[in-house]
Amino acid sequence: MVRYVGTPASGGLTMAKIKIVNRRIAGFKRVVLTPHREKALFNAAVILAKDEIKTLMEHTSGEHHDILNFQIVMLDDEGLTDLIIIQIEEHVGAARAVELAMDEYCERMKNIGDEYLSQRASDIRDALTRVIDILDGRNRERFVLTEPCIIVADEILPSDLAAIDRNFAMGFITEGGSYHNHANIIARTTGTPSVCGVDSEILNPLNDGKMVAMDGYTGEVFVSPSEETVAIFRHKMNLESRESIKQQKLREAVVRTSKGEEVAIYANCNDPKDIALAINNGAQGIGLVRSEILFMSTKYDLTLASQIRFYTECIRAAKGHEITIRTFDIGADKPLERLELEKEPNPALGMRGVRLMYSRPEIFRIQIEALLVSADRCGKINVMIPMISILSDLTDYFAMVEEVKEKLLKDGTITSDNISWGMMIETPSAALLSEEFAKYVNFFSIGTNDLTQYVLAADRINTNAARYYNPVHPAVVKLIEMTVQSAEKYGIKVSVCGESAADFESAKIYIDKGVRCLSMAQNAMLAIKERLIDEFSEF
Repeated sequence: MVRYVGTPASGGLTMAKIKIVNRRIAGFKRVVLTPHREKALFNAAVILAKDEIKTLMEHTSGEHHDILNFQIVMLDDEGLTDLIIIQIEEHVGAARAVELAMDEYCERMKNIGDEYLSQRASDIRDALTRVIDILDGRNRERFVLTEPCIIVADEILPSDLAAIDRNFAMGFITEGGSYHNHANIIARTTGTPSVCGVDSEILNPLNDGKMVAMDGYTGEVFVSPSEETVAIFRHKMNLESRESIKQQKLREAVVRTSKGEEVAIYANCNDPKDIALAINNGAQGIGLVRSEILFMSTKYDLTLASQIRFYTECIRAAKGHEITIRTFDIGADKPLERLELEKEPNPALGMRGVRLMYSRPEIFRIQIEALLVSADRCGKINVMIPMISILSDLTDYFAMVEEVKEKLLKDGTITSDNISWGMMIETPSAALLSEEFAKYVNFFSIGTNDLTQYVLAADRINTNAARYYNPVHPAVVKLIEMTVQSAEKYGIKVSVCGESAADFESAKIYIDKGVRCLSMAQNAMLAIKERLIDEFSEF
């Protein structure tokens, strides 16, 4: 038995045979042609790579879909392409030119101030490795699984996950990667155990086919485990299975405070499939539907008819439960293939969310019409507006709503406004002026992710600033409490839909301050529900 210890990336226990995938052996038998021909080969490889990614996107949704869309955007990036062409013009073969440009570009991204982009290095490597493989004529179907196994690789890339048969992928062990890379984010969402940062020795081809036991909670990996280790793992896996069954029984349970007040547990979702799954897993409602998925979807587009189809399918998937759709939360901080936006030095503080209605009003008018028509046809919905910081943003948006609604009512397209309008509290000014904003809306949804980073001046994805990013910092909690008090004064609903809603200690504090609805990723609902029920049952 050989024991390795890596970094836990996705919790879970599993045992199966090893499937070795090592992509680092490349570049053999390359023949360099003239720069003109190498450029042509490179351009053709990019087209093929984009077609393959688009095919993968047809079978994905949510976060995974967004990642693949980002890869297509990066394959069209002029700066990256220029780096490759420069190398080719210096008589470097196309495949090697892509490798050199990939290393240089990813290194640049890690060193610049845009933390959002620096976190996407693995996504860029994924896209460019696909181009390299096409140029080298290498087989890219490395994850064809015929039996349950644990994949051991140099790195699991987002496109790998799109091609893997999840019924056979029991876990992931990688030499590279990190807890925060997108492949591991998806692994956590799907409940697949994953350990990264393991010694490269585990990639030895002789390990292929050997039995391995892995613990995604501790990062421990045992190759050719002893009988005693196997027995311990089987016992732990049985306990884990019992705990999962116990949590499933919580689907119909209700969280109540020590005073008997109900705390609703809602889900954050991307599309109808997510919504249906969340409702089946016990979500009491949908607290957030990210409508910007329409900019990245291959199934839907931004036309009026397609948006109406998307919203009506979302409403029906909720099966009569309350559903809240957020209007487009887009900007220069989120590269989108379908929307050309000017680059900004600090996109998190720039033209994003509702602020874009001034420069791109047609996008918001079509969305408003689609939402009004969908609600009129399928039933009442909540719609919330992101990135409100001054009152005129809200009143100007509602003026646009009135114009669109008046036209639809006049021509008989709708019979009424079946929408309950609200706003997100995610800027300090919105929280501080929440009493004034409460006069104009039917509900507040507190986005603790952005609220925390703006209050504490700490980028939420900048690991160097992690010690400053605290969703329960007294300053943040005070603003949440002010928002709840303003909502209570005007009799409107208030919820928290940031990631911290799924954190037990944070949730307790929010509830103590008067929050009675928490919306979170669906895979966190049952666990947080269980802990809150146990917490309040003690009183």
